[in-house]
Amino acid sequence: MKARALHLVKRYLRWMVVDALLVAYSFYLALLVHFDGHIPPHYLEELSRDILPMALVYISINYLFGIYDKIWDYAGLQEFVPLLESTVIGTSIIAVAGAFWPLVRLPIGSLMVGGMLTFILSSAAKCSRRLLADLLSRPARTGRERVLIVGVDDLAQQLAHQLQNGGAEGKYQVVGFVDNDPSHLGMSVDGLKVLGTHGQIPSLVAEKKVDIVIISGSFAGDELQRLISICQDTDAQIKVLPTFHKLVEGHDTLPHPKDLTVEDLLGRKPVQVDEKACRLLLSGKRVLVTGAGGSIGSELCRQIARFDPEVLLMLDNDETSLHDLKVELSAGPNPPRLRLLLADITNAGKMEAIFREHRPHIVFHSAAYKHVPILEYHPDEAVRVNILGTLILTELAQKYGAEKFVFISTDKAVNPSSVMGATKRIGELLIAGMPKGKCLFTAVRFGNVLGSRGSVVPTFWKQIELGGPVTVTHPEMKRFFMSIPEAVSLIIQAASLTKGGEVFMLDMGEEIKILDLAKRMIRLRGLRVGKDIKIEFIGIRPGEKLHEELVAQAEEKQPTAHPRIFRIRNGHLPDRTTLLQGVSELIRLAEEGKEELVAKLWEIAKGSPKQQSRPSAAISDRIEDLEERRPREALHAVPS
Repeated sequence: MKARALHLVKRYLRWMVVDALLVAYSFYLALLVHFDGHIPPHYLEELSRDILPMALVYISINYLFGIYDKIWDYAGLQEFVPLLESTVIGTSIIAVAGAFWPLVRLPIGSLMVGGMLTFILSSAAKCSRRLLADLLSRPARTGRERVLIVGVDDLAQQLAHQLQNGGAEGKYQVVGFVDNDPSHLGMSVDGLKVLGTHGQIPSLVAEKKVDIVIISGSFAGDELQRLISICQDTDAQIKVLPTFHKLVEGHDTLPHPKDLTVEDLLGRKPVQVDEKACRLLLSGKRVLVTGAGGSIGSELCRQIARFDPEVLLMLDNDETSLHDLKVELSAGPNPPRLRLLLADITNAGKMEAIFREHRPHIVFHSAAYKHVPILEYHPDEAVRVNILGTLILTELAQKYGAEKFVFISTDKAVNPSSVMGATKRIGELLIAGMPKGKCLFTAVRFGNVLGSRGSVVPTFWKQIELGGPVTVTHPEMKRFFMSIPEAVSLIIQAASLTKGGEVFMLDMGEEIKILDLAKRMIRLRGLRVGKDIKIEFIGIRPGEKLHEELVAQAEEKQPTAHPRIFRIRNGHLPDRTTLLQGVSELIRLAEEGKEELVAKLWEIAKGSPKQQSRPSAAISDRIEDLEERRPREALHAVPS
């Protein structure tokens, strides 16, 4: 107790003594100013007699305003306002006191100047440590990375203050701001000038030797795209600040600049879905996701979990990805009820055991082989997984009373040029040809998703990190892109719209040239194309097209209730009996490793399959016979 009291006395006494000395010095300077440097002797006598009670007035008001309880090394504007108020009140008390009794006989003008100087010198004294540190650090600024901030708003100001005052270990020096508001030009923010407009960024980067351009989070959509394009004409690295809503939601606590992502480059507007319709589809339902460990499947599980399903059945043949996904989904405050199903979708016996036990209401079928060049050399595996697996699941969904079955398709199914695209096209035909019944079958078609397994984006990042070269197949290669969360949100929305038997197509926006994407990704790392990182053309790989298509010539794109989802109409519906006969023959050729497999695949994918001379049994018959021909396989469902 005694030690604490001593500590408080020392803390208060130090600043009180400093303030007393500053009051005396301030009023001495005020008299010098008032009398042009020649103070009459009797005023010096009065000042020496009255300065102690005057200092006590200021010190007392400061104490009442809590001035001595603040840590001034980190002071902001909010700390200086009460200090100003305290000084004004103290000066007013002294002036009023001098009018009623002979406490203070100084001229009123010198009283006002003395009060003003007291505030200035007291403020400087309290921030002296920070000011000194800033002055001492100035000579070292030549080794810092020079930063130009785009935009003038609260977040940009906070970032500038943070970087200028030792943030990020003092590695950065802010050279100024740019902003398109004409009223801001030439003005200062936190001591830093607004140097020009957005169009002047390239010249300012060169003139000021800027290393990093940081774009404020207030820019989005087309405006952000224009800024990125301007910044990419410079040699500077580009970063972006979080938006205010991310700060409010707790994603960030301070304006910390982040690297631009490929999603930022695409500039796609955030997708809005009908939450009520999605909840009505999934809430309280048993939902099965195949390929749950993959990029699309795992995001499906994340988003489905938000809609409170009765149980989320996560099926994959990769135990590690299933385990990791379970850990992730179980970490929240209200984890969903999960079942891990370690199985291969082509194992018909085990698939039937799963459907028989869990009887899912909704099935999202995303399990598939997707790597185009690899499947060109392994068409038997593509047929086994992408076609046989789909057949087994569709039959079981119908047999065990599922309400909806959603097949995840791809734009590569349109006029297919690859084995992978052909297998997905046949999957769409199977969905379209399913007989009408309680279960509504639908397919959702879309293009490339950023960051998915097999996507070009992770490959480019890895090549850039290794110093290049970045390999592009062809200078004119183009693809449609969207983010994984966006694609999955629209898949769920499409499932809520289905009436059965249709193919939906997601709005993919404009095609992006892969070469342009590679160049932009290199620039995102602050590197120069051709100098720091080279680009090499390696030629089109087996099965690839220069341009992907979303709608075939015989198909018609129609709008739906959602502006980013379209319904594809095709006047020709496949004859299911003929289709199943051809597919069954295809599966037999794959199982036997016959050379005719690929020819048969193209025959079915690109036209009506001819009647086979030795047709196999339909897939439904194969499933029904499994229990007699194969030993019963136990179902292993791992509870959460």
